[in-house]
Amino acid sequence: VEQTMPAWFGILFLVTLFAAAMSTMSSQYHTIGAALSRDITETLSGKKVGIGINRLGTSIGIILSTVVAWGLPRFYEAGSEIIARGTSIFFGLCASSLLPMYFGALYSKKITRAGAIAGMLTGFLSSMFWFMFVHEKESQPLRICQAIFGRPALWGEPWKVVDPIVIALPLSIAVTVLVSLFTKPLDEKHLKTCFNGLK
Repeated sequence: VEQTMPAWFGILFLVTLFAAAMSTMSSQYHTIGAALSRDITETLSGKKVGIGINRLGTSIGIILSTVVAWGLPRFYEAGSEIIARGTSIFFGLCASSLLPMYFGALYSKKITRAGAIAGMLTGFLSSMFWFMFVHEKESQPLRICQAIFGRPALWGEPWKVVDPIVIALPLSIAVTVLVSLFTKPLDEKHLKTCFNGLK
C-alpha cells in the first residue's frame, strides 16, 4: 500500500481495517455472551436468566481471546497463523459435514434421514481424524499423534500435505449416497410438502 498509494491512503486503509476488526470482535463477543446466557444457562436451568450472565459470558470471551492473542505467538512460533488455520479448519469441517446434505436437501428427493446423518458423521469424523493424525500443519501443533504414535503425522509425503477436505468431502458424499440407497426413503407426502411448487 505504501509503495503504490499516497501516504494519506495508508492511514485511511489502516483505520478501515481497525473498524472492520472492531465490528467483527464486537459481534463475536456478543454472540459468546448470548450463547452462555441463552443457549447454555437457560437450557440447563430451565429459567430465564438476567443480563448479568450475558455480561459474564462476554467478559469471559474478551479475557480468553486476549490471553490467546497474547500468549499463542510466545509459546508457539507459528501462533500468529491461528486465524488462518482456524478458518481453514472451520470451513473444512463445515464443508465435509454439511455440504452434501445441503446439496441433497435442495436437489434430491432420494436422500434419506439415515443417509444424511451417516454422511455428516463421516465428514466430521474423517476431517477430525485427518486434522489430528495426518495433516501435519494441524497434527504437529496438536501433538495428539506425537503422544500416541511418537511422530507428528501418521503418514509421510504426499499424505501429510493433503488438506482434510480432499479426503473428507468425497467420503461424506459417498456415504450419504450409499446409505440413502439402502435405507427407507422419506414419506412421499412429506417430500411433496418439502418440494411444493418446485420441479
